[in-house]
Amino acid sequence: MDGALALRQQTSNTSTDHRHRVGSFSSSGSQSFMDMDVRTQPNVLESVGYPSVAQTRPADVNISASSSKEKKSSNRRLIKRGSSRPTSPLVSPAPSVDSLPLPIPTDDANKILLLMKTLCGRMKGEVEYQSEPNGPWHSGTCYIDEDRGSLLFDSGQNGPFHVPLVADLRGCRVLPVEVPDDKGKCLEVLNNKMGVELLLRPILVDEFDLWLASLLCWQQLRPTAVRFANGRSTNSPSSSKTDMRRRGSSAATSSSKDAAIIKVGKIAVWDKGTATSPRAIVKRPSTRDLRSGYTSWRRVSCILQDNGEFKLMTENDVAVLSIIELSQLSRCAIQQLDRSVLEEEFCIAIFPIYSSSSKQLSIFRPIYLALDSRVLFEVWFVLLRAFAVPDLYGLEAATDQVTEVREFDKEFDGQIFRLEKTIQIRVTEAKIRKPIPLPDHHGHRDRDPLSGNYLAEVILDGEVRSRTTTQTDTTNPFWREFAQFTELPTTLPYLSVILKRVEGNLESFSHQLQASFGLQKTGNLTEVLCGSVDIPLDKLERAKDHEQWFQICDEKQESIGSMFVKVNHDELVVLGTRDYESLSELLHKFSVGLTSQIALAIPSAMRRLAELFLNIFQVSGSSSEWLMALVEEEIDGIGAQNSMKRLRFSRRLKSNESSNSASDRDQLVRDMKSLAGEANLLFRGNSLLTQALEFHMRRLGKEFLEDILADKIAEINELNPDCEVDPSRIQHADEIQSHWSELIRLTSEVWECISDSATKLPLELRQILKYVRAVAEDRYGDFLRTVNYTSVSGFLFLRFICPAILNPKLFGLLRDNPRPRAQRTLTLIAKGLQALANLSTFGKKESWMEPMNKFLGIHRQPFKDYIDQMCSIPTERNVVAVPASYSTPITILGRLSPISREGFPSLPYLIDHPRNYAALVKLWLESSRKSTSTDPSDFDAELAEFHLICIELQRRSDECLARVEVLRLAEDESIATEDITETLEKAALVDSVNLSYANQSAWVENDPYHAPGSSGSEPDGGDQPSFRNFGREGGALRAVSDSIDISNPIGTIRAKASHVRNPRSFLHGLIGGKKEKGKEAGSSSPSTVREKSRDKEEKGRSILGSFSESWQSDTSSRH
Repeated sequence: MDGALALRQQTSNTSTDHRHRVGSFSSSGSQSFMDMDVRTQPNVLESVGYPSVAQTRPADVNISASSSKEKKSSNRRLIKRGSSRPTSPLVSPAPSVDSLPLPIPTDDANKILLLMKTLCGRMKGEVEYQSEPNGPWHSGTCYIDEDRGSLLFDSGQNGPFHVPLVADLRGCRVLPVEVPDDKGKCLEVLNNKMGVELLLRPILVDEFDLWLASLLCWQQLRPTAVRFANGRSTNSPSSSKTDMRRRGSSAATSSSKDAAIIKVGKIAVWDKGTATSPRAIVKRPSTRDLRSGYTSWRRVSCILQDNGEFKLMTENDVAVLSIIELSQLSRCAIQQLDRSVLEEEFCIAIFPIYSSSSKQLSIFRPIYLALDSRVLFEVWFVLLRAFAVPDLYGLEAATDQVTEVREFDKEFDGQIFRLEKTIQIRVTEAKIRKPIPLPDHHGHRDRDPLSGNYLAEVILDGEVRSRTTTQTDTTNPFWREFAQFTELPTTLPYLSVILKRVEGNLESFSHQLQASFGLQKTGNLTEVLCGSVDIPLDKLERAKDHEQWFQICDEKQESIGSMFVKVNHDELVVLGTRDYESLSELLHKFSVGLTSQIALAIPSAMRRLAELFLNIFQVSGSSSEWLMALVEEEIDGIGAQNSMKRLRFSRRLKSNESSNSASDRDQLVRDMKSLAGEANLLFRGNSLLTQALEFHMRRLGKEFLEDILADKIAEINELNPDCEVDPSRIQHADEIQSHWSELIRLTSEVWECISDSATKLPLELRQILKYVRAVAEDRYGDFLRTVNYTSVSGFLFLRFICPAILNPKLFGLLRDNPRPRAQRTLTLIAKGLQALANLSTFGKKESWMEPMNKFLGIHRQPFKDYIDQMCSIPTERNVVAVPASYSTPITILGRLSPISREGFPSLPYLIDHPRNYAALVKLWLESSRKSTSTDPSDFDAELAEFHLICIELQRRSDECLARVEVLRLAEDESIATEDITETLEKAALVDSVNLSYANQSAWVENDPYHAPGSSGSEPDGGDQPSFRNFGREGGALRAVSDSIDISNPIGTIRAKASHVRNPRSFLHGLIGGKKEKGKEAGSSSPSTVREKSRDKEEKGRSILGSFSESWQSDTSSRH
């Protein structure tokens, strides 16, 4: 049974059920198909279905169809004979997912995506069609009527008669098929409600993808109510219609049936609401859209099969929403979405980034999935990436050439590697210097026109990837928010920062909830686009921090202010896992203290080293062992007396050995006076141990902090109490007593939250802290009895709990910085708790804090009890239990070939093991070269061996990168005359960004057949600033407007679209073109075209302005 037949059976099953069931989205009241008697030659196909599900109308409450007489005669009977069956509950429409209900076979999925964004459902061309099985083929001109959503046909005989072949394209199924006769490849247009079909074959082969892309835009729309002029019954298909034979491929259907289920679950999918136009399908915002009141998180069911099919279904498993072919996607298509975008911490983004070998199209816009916990997020993240195609490259041993690795089941003969891109950005603040024109309905003429509620969004390739909080009533919004993007494609993305102004009633929202998108829209909250900053990454040196003021430009390319942004983008060559085995073996010899030697050699990189080491040992399961070894080294100290160390170790081993002479014992007594002071400073400095353990506590204790402190800190932030007790800061001295009462009360409440959590701290952290306590007590216990408490609190409170109270935003306990008075209150609470953890009191240095001593005295013993309880675990090291949910991804990982496992994140915490080794090698060599005190001739044996290994690994990495750069340069030169690729891509990207972020309406259904942006006018020439709001995109946009006649768009697109290669891989266009030289002489990578075009197009118009003039007359936005 082929795919089309399976599709027909799937959709026909719901049409036979004439009763609304709970969770069913098939409409039993939808009208059926009937022929439109316009001409006798073609048969008309009216679409009343929708992919996967059809929207259900709620049951009518008021019955108004009968006449008044009928009402009178039937009223009494209706009262006596009420229905005994309960009425079906109202069913909401199914979530809107930007993915095809069934994957579509295609030779180039990325090309179809680009054409969908460019054509937006518009098309005209010469075709042949067949409406009956074995029937005649009719030739003529076909075009899509956007106003009606109809496919019209003109045979050109006896006048231009425009006959509707498909009266309503909304919801029709489109499927490429192979026809047995000499017609070859055709498009099958299906009415999914009635099971009839229409075969469409473009006369010109190059138009096939254009028609497919245009029709797919209409397929995703939910059908509108259809009225038939002939008045015939719509309950059943015409008796003259016979069941057409299916021509689709059956491979996908049969493989889906035979595939085993890997995992099922309930997740949340981001519902973007119902789109009513093809343009909205491909270009509406994929995240937040305040113009639409229907965007929200929706609960759905999902099934992952071992053939890579990922099915999304309605929550009650009634209908399939989408089938995503993960095996067609690049592994970098699965990414984590920043929490700030959709207010979900555990959010997975599936981007339409297809591998170079993809043969099917399923997802055409980003899909966002939210999970309930970190463990579930990690499980699904690993599983989804497991079935995607790894982004691997190789340096062939025989030819010394770089190639893409596509055969993952056999060993690669040469050096395998991958390129890992990282972008770090910190948006600090903005200064507004020019008023921003607002729509008339916003008013507020009496206030400062510069003052407003501002936020910023970080955009990568047209999609929102990070979002700041909203700073209210200011002309100088200060955010200082950081975002990092990893797992990026190898191409260099467009990076921009959009400045928005929020208009509406924000006072009804609390400070913490005003940025949350989960709240129901009030109708008066809008986001006005002010301007943007374009950051050309190709002009910034890699691996360097670039921090400066960038000009914010509006749609007229005029500066409205400036924004302070820090950017760092880097590209790291990661070799195969086997290449790092010798380095791993050396680092895991903890007895030699190699990691400490490395840290001492490059102290400026201490924090980064601690993170890399911890990641490496976390994956190998030896993080606790390594940290305990560091504890030994730190407490011993480099300058400690050997006799003291012998004494301590002998006691630990319960030996009777002691000092050999009285003079030695006298020396120990003289040293005892300094030991108490040494113990008080224990773990207070920034060493490799303190940095690593601090990072370890933040990672393992994240849920612990959220559990014990998040609610209380949010409560204090909402109360925003005035607890100032410093006489130099308080205005009314008579209020200080009440402030002290409130401060002591809140401090006691916070302590109660902590004191009840001794057993909630992760077991691994408790074991490490217990070891810290034992070693510290062994060395200092005879001289400072409080050390067995302060040694633990020096880590737990000084570096974990108290910093979280001081800066809850940094630790993820609050979305934004606390309110001013709440921040001061939290600071005073943290000061009191730190004094409690130090077992100290306030004295002359801070005499104004002495009233806190009463609290400290009362809670000193409870604090000791807390530390004792936390450390009261068995001495033997217990193996940390692995969550049961990890068993599935671990099993799947075991099935993958060694090459497929490259870049596969480990569990837990999704750590890329080889990537950390590569980063360590690069960090060591770069830092050691800069350090004047680092001389390889002075290295110890282990450090010298480490240095030599790093040099060899970096040499191989540099060789791979050098080959890649040569290919990039050659590719750049070979496409100097090929501009249509960048033209199409930039037009789609520019239109997408503008529609997503412009303030004006984005779409009117009766929009004439004009290319996007064709109504824009060219501003006067002149030099443009180097950092401009997409300023160099204008040339490409105008080129599209001039070169594409949408009434007959084939002139340029047909000739050039075949050159649009995979926009993901920088190598695919070049390598594919070399291997298939002669087939596609002009094929190239859009990524390098982008970078080259930026140097050519120094003048042009901003995309913010290119559309604005054409939208001025629009009054409403339809999504």
